[in-house]
Amino acid sequence: MKPKPLFLLALLVSLLMLACGSLPFFTDETPEIESIATAENTAEPASIPDMAPATSTTATTSVIEASPSDTAQAATPTAIPESSSAVPDAGIMRVGPDDFPDYINPLTGLPVPNPALLDRRPIVAKIPNYPHSVRPQAGISLADHIYEYYLEWGLTRFMAVFYGNDAERFGPIRSGRVFDAHIMRMYNGIFVFNYADDRTLDYFEEIELDQRYFALDQRCPPLCRDESINSYNNLFGNTSAVHDFVQTRGVADDRRDLSGNFFSSLNNLEAPIGAEVHITYSYANYAYWRYHDGSGLYVRYQGNTDNVDGNSAQYEMHMDSLTGQPLTASNVIILMVPHEFFHKSSDTEVFTMDLTGTGTAYVFRDNQAFEARWQRFAENQPLAILDTNGRPFPLKPGTTFFQVINTTSEVGQYDSATWYFDFARPPDPEPEEEE
Repeated sequence: MKPKPLFLLALLVSLLMLACGSLPFFTDETPEIESIATAENTAEPASIPDMAPATSTTATTSVIEASPSDTAQAATPTAIPESSSAVPDAGIMRVGPDDFPDYINPLTGLPVPNPALLDRRPIVAKIPNYPHSVRPQAGISLADHIYEYYLEWGLTRFMAVFYGNDAERFGPIRSGRVFDAHIMRMYNGIFVFNYADDRTLDYFEEIELDQRYFALDQRCPPLCRDESINSYNNLFGNTSAVHDFVQTRGVADDRRDLSGNFFSSLNNLEAPIGAEVHITYSYANYAYWRYHDGSGLYVRYQGNTDNVDGNSAQYEMHMDSLTGQPLTASNVIILMVPHEFFHKSSDTEVFTMDLTGTGTAYVFRDNQAFEARWQRFAENQPLAILDTNGRPFPLKPGTTFFQVINTTSEVGQYDSATWYFDFARPPDPEPEEEE
């Protein structure tokens, strides 16, 4: 039985603060940049066999120690790099939600060392998070946005959006699903996936996704098999090579309008504590995010064993095999999205999620928890995150990780600082009648 007595009280206090407090960081006009945050630094990764050369971008700074959560069994603490995306409030810029300068990444609110990277479309890549052996995945710490969503039979997958960084190796890459169409369209992206079920491919054709921007397992590069991995999870991509491949098709690989979100300090806005965020999709896929004071980031700890009996959860820091860094986020955002079955049979589950219109969101940044709203104003623009009054919510510059869960999922708190979100599957559809 999960303890929840503080949840309603904390939520009420948060809403009263939002309703009664002044919010000086919200303006009717586009905020001007007050100061420039530290740009991401570049570092060359180790060479990757069978992949075209590309530059990888990652932080190169001092390290500090972070202890694992007291509420979970975790591996020995791993050194967490001080991230350049963890910009102190005194140096955070105010930028967005529109008219971003050419050198500012509208997905992170940060300047990039090479603005020419922003003159290309984002890459949206399908990356598995199960079985446990696929971890550590490659390149995920270089993505600007990542979405985790329920796939089937208790499993989840990631949609990683690469824009401000190149990754010499990312993956492994797995098959597409119906939900992926939302992400491709929102980011005007190049969709990297490893084929799909016929029903899904038919759906992509029916809704007229532009398949000239698909990158599949067709040639190497841009997508290559790592034969040293004895598994079907051995297909990896190279972002620079993917862009080169798409351009050979004669289609535009150009800068798109990805504005819509506002990046700013919180200006002393107070909210309930959000020190840990637990996400449970199933016995197989569960994780938590823990706020790390030294870096100002949330660090992800991933379940590394099947918790079949509900009492055997074990965690380890979620690492990136390319950069050697943990998976971190400046903002962890829970998206409450309606789920229903697209198809179900004895051996197949396909879900659809209605990521249109608006819905409830929970934003965790700087050790605080906020109730918010997600809004999709246009089919071809990223989600906007708004406060409960419909004004742009101040995201922290840096990476944002979106956890997509069903609207019927259980939301609560273990204690005043620890939140949980337990995914609820939609009800099974009625069996189809045989003709």
